[in-house]
Amino acid sequence: MSLGPDTRTRLPRHQRRRFQALPLPLWVRFTVLGLGWFLVVIGVVGLFLPILQGGLSLALGFALLSLASQSFHLWLRRVMGRWPGLWKRMERLRRRTHGWLHRNTAAPDGKPGDRDERPPV
Repeated sequence: MSLGPDTRTRLPRHQRRRFQALPLPLWVRFTVLGLGWFLVVIGVVGLFLPILQGGLSLALGFALLSLASQSFHLWLRRVMGRWPGLWKRMERLRRRTHGWLHRNTAAPDGKPGDRDERPPV
């Protein structure tokens, strides 16, 4: 048993696999994209109007957009690298939402094999 440091080497970024999320049905992706952009627009308007919560709407909109778009997720991860605590919260919300969407949406043709079934607890 080795107690020394881990001798594995990390691959350069361009050789690593990109983030692979579970695939969502197409209609769910379009719904999430539409809702995400709606929240981003509300957030931008909310930055100038004192009635609306601009920052919260922007954060939720960005989290939803990163669910449906892998490139947006990677961009958001790069931008939010300055605030690791906030990124950790947003990523946790994003993963929970993605898991919930994946579990609770079936394919449009209703095939039971397309759903990720969990055994009862």
